[in-house]
Amino acid sequence: MTATKTDTVVIGSGISGLTTAALLARCGHEVTIVEAKRKPGGALRRFNREGIPFDVGFHYSSGLGQGQFLRALWDCLGVVGAIPTTPLSPDGYDLFSLPNTNRQIKAYYSYDRLSTELCAIFPDECGGIKEYLATIREMSRAMPFYNPTLPLTPFLRGGALANDRPLTEVIGACTSNPDLQAVLSAPTFLYGVPPKQAGLAMHAVVAHGYYSGAWGIVGGGATIVEALVAELTRMGVKIMTSSPVTALKMAGDQVAGVSGVDWQLTAKNVVYSGHPHHLPGLLPAEALRPAYRNRLRELEDTVSMHIVFGEVAATSPLPLLDRANLYQLRPGFELLAPPGGAESATLMITAPGRHDGPATPAARGVILMRPAHLGEVSRFDRGYKSRGPGYAEFKEQVMQQMLADAAVFGEDFRTIRPLAVGSPLTFRDRLGSPAGGVYGVQHSRHQRPAEARTKVAGLYLSGQSAMMPGIMGASLAGLVSAGEIVGLEKVWDMVRECS
Repeated sequence: MTATKTDTVVIGSGISGLTTAALLARCGHEVTIVEAKRKPGGALRRFNREGIPFDVGFHYSSGLGQGQFLRALWDCLGVVGAIPTTPLSPDGYDLFSLPNTNRQIKAYYSYDRLSTELCAIFPDECGGIKEYLATIREMSRAMPFYNPTLPLTPFLRGGALANDRPLTEVIGACTSNPDLQAVLSAPTFLYGVPPKQAGLAMHAVVAHGYYSGAWGIVGGGATIVEALVAELTRMGVKIMTSSPVTALKMAGDQVAGVSGVDWQLTAKNVVYSGHPHHLPGLLPAEALRPAYRNRLRELEDTVSMHIVFGEVAATSPLPLLDRANLYQLRPGFELLAPPGGAESATLMITAPGRHDGPATPAARGVILMRPAHLGEVSRFDRGYKSRGPGYAEFKEQVMQQMLADAAVFGEDFRTIRPLAVGSPLTFRDRLGSPAGGVYGVQHSRHQRPAEARTKVAGLYLSGQSAMMPGIMGASLAGLVSAGEIVGLEKVWDMVRECS
């Protein structure tokens, strides 16, 4: 087996891996990306059912306004012009339905409009509403990716995102109204941590992004991948697909490269963007101390989901989805709990394909998501992509209940024709999360995810499990991983100059 030499190997071609590689290439590094699947992109790739393309890992994003972090990063990487965005603000909103009280609330992507809406619906709670929003806004000013005048290194080294002030304590001090508590804790759906386990700092990271504006992307996540791959190819970055890594090579205490079934790469640096749980299995037993090895293996995942991909009937175009993402919320702090008794769990309905244009096949697609956990389907598990008897019937029951619950937004939602259904087993097998977590490792008060720098010299972690969840969080993780190799402030200054 002949070994090929490179400066840095990036394992995985999701958004964080592509971002890491692009930043390192801009800094003069020779980079090779190795990807197990046939095509790069990870969870950002679309899949097709009956001619309709669906996104799994991208629905909408924050951070894409003029001067905001994600737009500045893509500008720095030379791809912003190839990624057409569609603003959902100021007239877009998340529409929250609270079935117990028949309330529907427009959660605008604007602090001012959101405050006005909530104060109109909960007039006796207006003081608490303004206090909560002011708290989130104030915390964001101390975060470099929302305030680029700040240096990045002190923020990361200071463990600011490990703030363990309980989210429920903060919201509970602002209001005792269970409907309002559900609305204020709703952004936890976007990072997969139950409110009772969530900390204020991570919540502020996610919530501020959406309270400041939200965007869709024409072509969905695939557009991001195609733009970055084209730029990486132009810069000479090699992307090896259909190349699963079987082992990481060591030279003493230093990582020395990676190998697959019939190939090998030597490198000074390796960036691993997969789920940290799987990293110890790629290293020699003596490479990691037992405590660190166990920590990586025992990291708790975010919540999982049941998911339905459906087609809108031609006679019922569901115009509500043109501007809104829809949520049916449970009251209080239970919105990420699975159904119990007569209560239904939170339901999200979104149609990101409509950003492609009304006449496109993607515009007919609708996605329904409901919180779940692996234990609900473990009895059907027969291994990777293998299921036991009764699994299809179980998915059918879940799907029918989700479609029935969607009718809270109008009877026309019953006309959605299901094309594909997934469960926590689907997410486990597709995303590599041991418990099927949709956002990788949980960023909560009870758990601090592993940092980009590992206990092995030259080996770094990336991905939403290592830094923050979502498209913006995983992109930031790519920046941090590259920064740990070439200098955090050097990379941060590159992006700041583009903001």
